[in-house]
Amino acid sequence: MANANISRPHALMLQVAFCVLLASCAPPTPFTPFTPTAGAPITITVIADGQTQRFALPQTLTVREALNQAGIALGELDRVQPGPTTRLTDGVTVTVTRIRETFETEEIIIPFTSETLKNEGLPQGERRLLQAGANGLQQVTYRTVFENGVQVSRSVIDQQILQEAVPEIIVVGAQASFTVVPISGTLTYISGNNAWAMRGDSGKRTPLTTSGDVDGRIFDLSPDGQFILFSRVPTDTNGASFNSLWVITTTAPTTGTAVSRFRPISLPISNTLYAEWSPVQTISPTIAFSTAENTPGRAPGWQANNDLWLMAWGVDSRTRRLTFNRTQILDSNQGGVYGWWGTGYAFAPDGQRMAYARTDSIGVIDLTTSERTELLSYVAYNTRRDWAWFPALSWANSEWLYTVQHGAPLGLELPEDSPVFDLTALSTANGLALNLVPRAGIFANPVVSPNGENVAFLQATDPNNSPFSRYRLAVMDRDGSNLRALFPAEDQPGLDAGALPAWSPDGRLIAIIYQGNLWLVNTESGLSQQLTGDGLTTRVEWGK
Repeated sequence: MANANISRPHALMLQVAFCVLLASCAPPTPFTPFTPTAGAPITITVIADGQTQRFALPQTLTVREALNQAGIALGELDRVQPGPTTRLTDGVTVTVTRIRETFETEEIIIPFTSETLKNEGLPQGERRLLQAGANGLQQVTYRTVFENGVQVSRSVIDQQILQEAVPEIIVVGAQASFTVVPISGTLTYISGNNAWAMRGDSGKRTPLTTSGDVDGRIFDLSPDGQFILFSRVPTDTNGASFNSLWVITTTAPTTGTAVSRFRPISLPISNTLYAEWSPVQTISPTIAFSTAENTPGRAPGWQANNDLWLMAWGVDSRTRRLTFNRTQILDSNQGGVYGWWGTGYAFAPDGQRMAYARTDSIGVIDLTTSERTELLSYVAYNTRRDWAWFPALSWANSEWLYTVQHGAPLGLELPEDSPVFDLTALSTANGLALNLVPRAGIFANPVVSPNGENVAFLQATDPNNSPFSRYRLAVMDRDGSNLRALFPAEDQPGLDAGALPAWSPDGRLIAIIYQGNLWLVNTESGLSQQLTGDGLTTRVEWGK
């Protein structure tokens, strides 16, 4: 009989304790670990190595895993369909395509080409072999691809020129009835995209290049008249550059054939907008140059860097190879308004400074300190086309520059549309600007004579529309007095805007290009003489 004195709460506690005791005495439940359920096997078909096989495989495998289990190895180039990481399903067909590649090299003959040059030093129609042609040699490497033993492609992966082809050059006489005149110094010019030189008289003409790729952007005669600095259209086809820079002698060595004696030297510079010989040449030849970024397919074809460099070179006494030493004067910069077109430069006579011309300003650069001093500013002319304008520069002495300044509007037009372009003398000492020839024209292109006493320039026949006007060659004293138009006669069509006058070393004659031909003009008498008649002349330089 239960003790009647036990209270109800105590009874409940006893019941709970009893239940816990019973639970602890119960036998344990056995532990069953989790086992994943395997899927049903699937059947796939494998086509490889000319055989078709069927396999029963677990459905969780990928294509790569299935092929490994089937003992089918994949090569590095082999292709499998479906892709190797695809999970298989029942009934799938896996196709393995064996891919093999081979490489082979062969040498191919490069046939020489035949070129014809007009030479007005020979009688009309006479033909002479100037240079014998020789085949070149090219090494070509091919990659051939086979799929399941069948060739599917063959492509060129490398080409190397082992030996350049030498073109056959035939000179055809084109002698016209032009009077032979004496030539002082060295007269060089571009005709038919080749560089030529005259010495002694106008009947003695020597082709300096025969490649037909002189582009005319850079064409500068060294101070001693012994070398031409010029630019060429690049021979590479990858579009990496729009020109390359070269030097060639104007005096033929004593050995070699008539043309092969002239071997141009490639300079390690490309994409050049400006290059010029230093007027002070020491043991090491020195040039200045400025570059651009190539922008093929987008006018004008470049984006100017507006930089400035000096480069000298010499011969290493040990290796006998050329060595080049560059000095950067100006970093790449915006270049002012329309700076994408570029900046013009001109060495001072002492070689220590350089004038620069932008579309909106003119100044001087100290080549020792790289300090730039602006002398003159003006409103940039808006051509409203894919070209821009900056003025030509010509030093008279170490102080005075001759140039063209964009002037104020004539009427109600915007300043950037003003048709006024004045020929101006500019003092580099104090920035004084003297307007010598008002409204001479945008392409007046003044050039100071060797003695600094006279200035040749082009004068627009339609000064209100000078970008599209014809021009006439004019000469004046350095102070703007004694101005006289020389060539051509008023009843004849004028000169093209791009004509650049070139003074003879003695300052008596001016060479000018008229209607594609080279002419000489006597600055005292005004008499003129045509020298060439092929209509292919584009640039002229005259020096010692």
